[in-house]
Amino acid sequence: MSDNDMFDVLETSEGITIIFSSTMDNVDRTCEEAVKFLMDSFKEFHCPEGIDCSKCLKSHLFSIQLVMREGLTNAVRHGNRFNVFKKVKCSVNISSDNLLRMEIEDQGEGFDWRGEQLRDRDADVEDTAEHGRGLLIMQQYFSRYWYNDSGNKLILEKQISFKQ
Repeated sequence: MSDNDMFDVLETSEGITIIFSSTMDNVDRTCEEAVKFLMDSFKEFHCPEGIDCSKCLKSHLFSIQLVMREGLTNAVRHGNRFNVFKKVKCSVNISSDNLLRMEIEDQGEGFDWRGEQLRDRDADVEDTAEHGRGLLIMQQYFSRYWYNDSGNKLILEKQISFKQ
């Protein structure tokens, strides 16, 4: 790890926060740390009707990892433009009512996520062949998502439901 490559993890009982230099290797590490935290957290939960919470969470892992990786990659690639001196902050929390909340913030200028041009591009299937599907993916797999006003902080929420 070089001097300009940082990776800090702060874990509490409520969540995990990871701050890292803008590299794709750190995106992978962040996903691994967050999944480990979630699996450990769900071991402590007592689910309704005696359901094993860790098994329940496993049914959501694909969507959680897909959306997390999409958000982190966008922060590194588009927000911070691969500038290793700029940091990405990712927080993952799970509430007592099983609401997963993820926040991903970069140090970039942000973007107009409500803009007409972005909505038009998402509607054009040919243009989304290589990129631009992120908002559609988030909408498909998470309960809610939004950005802060400047567009450099993504907030995602997913209700974790229990199935036998």
